[in-house]
Amino acid sequence: MVFWVAFFIILISLFFILLPMAKKGISLPTRQTVTEQPAVEKPPAKTEEKPAEKKTETKPPAKPAENPATQTPATPPEKPATPPPARQPTTPQSESKPLEQRQPPEQQQPPELRDRTVYFMRDGSADLTLVKTTRKLAVSDSPLIDCVNALLAGPTVDEKNRGIISFVPTNSRLLSARVVNNTVHLNFNEEFRYNTFGREGSEAQLRQIIWTATEFPNVNNVQIEIDGKIVDFLVEGVAIRNPIGR
Repeated sequence: MVFWVAFFIILISLFFILLPMAKKGISLPTRQTVTEQPAVEKPPAKTEEKPAEKKTETKPPAKPAENPATQTPATPPEKPATPPPARQPTTPQSESKPLEQRQPPEQQQPPELRDRTVYFMRDGSADLTLVKTTRKLAVSDSPLIDCVNALLAGPTVDEKNRGIISFVPTNSRLLSARVVNNTVHLNFNEEFRYNTFGREGSEAQLRQIIWTATEFPNVNNVQIEIDGKIVDFLVEGVAIRNPIGR
């Protein structure tokens, strides 16, 4: 019985306490739920669109080392090395000697010359005779070849005026030469066989070749070859199968 009396007293007390609050319109539970509404109901565009300057404000400030004007190094900076001046191209002689001591380059020395004997024929005589002429030729490792080539080149203008001619065909060329046991093998092209003076001219051209080649002490005979082969006759009646001497 006492319990129920106390219970009704508490209900009546709560009624009188809550009645003034209901008249003023205060509802604490509803206000709390309004303020605690989730933020997702707000338009997202307002939070994502930010001015450009605000984005830059979020970047970290520039490091002091990147601004040389405000940087205060602990030690004074070293002076940059001055690049060396552009080097002008010089010759080895100008590098080793001052400008005032430079000398002009040495002139190329002329080749050493030596007198060589070449044989031609004299025109106008009843019997063709050999004529010994001299050529100043450069010293080389193959003087015999040089002499034969000088013979193939023919007489000079002055020699022609004195009646000296050559019976070697104009288009003849020496292809190779070698000495074997005091015999020189002279290899000519095919044009060497075509002598417009006939048999007499072919005999004369052989005499010119043989006497010019045998001027060297180590050569006694000449073996004529045509395009690297030994043939029986230069022309009909002029045999060249075997080596020929003076």
